[in-house]
Amino acid sequence: MRKTKTKKQKINFILTTFALMLALAFSTALLYGGKAYAQSNYFNDYYVGINGGVVQTSPSGLSSKSGGTINMSLGKNFNFNNFVVGGEATLGYASNGSWTYNNFDGYGDNETSSLYSIYYSAAVKAGYAAGNVMPFIKLGYIGYTYDVTYSYSGPYGNFYESGVSPVSSEGGLLYGAGIEYMFNRNWAVTAQYFGASLSGSDRTNNFTLGMDFNF
Repeated sequence: MRKTKTKKQKINFILTTFALMLALAFSTALLYGGKAYAQSNYFNDYYVGINGGVVQTSPSGLSSKSGGTINMSLGKNFNFNNFVVGGEATLGYASNGSWTYNNFDGYGDNETSSLYSIYYSAAVKAGYAAGNVMPFIKLGYIGYTYDVTYSYSGPYGNFYESGVSPVSSEGGLLYGAGIEYMFNRNWAVTAQYFGASLSGSDRTNNFTLGMDFNF
């Protein structure tokens, strides 16, 4: 019973965190949406963004699985005659897939495990602004905290245990690339890929689409 409560608390914490970040993003948009810009270039401001998409996870020793991911980012761009450099911090959540182990103990027992993670990153970003379009690359550090939800059943399908348990915390290299298009001085859409090379030969590949607000 205590494990089930812990799982609910973690889910509530994640949902509350994203709700607060969304509220901050949209309140900022309302506050600064009518701002008159003095800069002559795009991609020269602070920004907040929300991104969602697909993650492919390849844990060491297990088959690759796909799931969903969502994250929010905060960053700053500096435009030097259309050459853009900047920094970005990201907080995200991912459902990294499920694995089933049949007769794993030789007595006909079965286990289904689902892997979830909270991740955070800090990266430098570089690109070239062709008007209001910018292809970019990024490089930095990413950290993951993994939890597993699991359930056990007997040889005849009878259920007898479930819960959630922490697995590991890992960090490693973040690398990625993408393209951003600004509709106007405030709003932009971003399509990007970023991968993570973690300790223990674990890998993730993320493909996301998102919206940024520049202020």
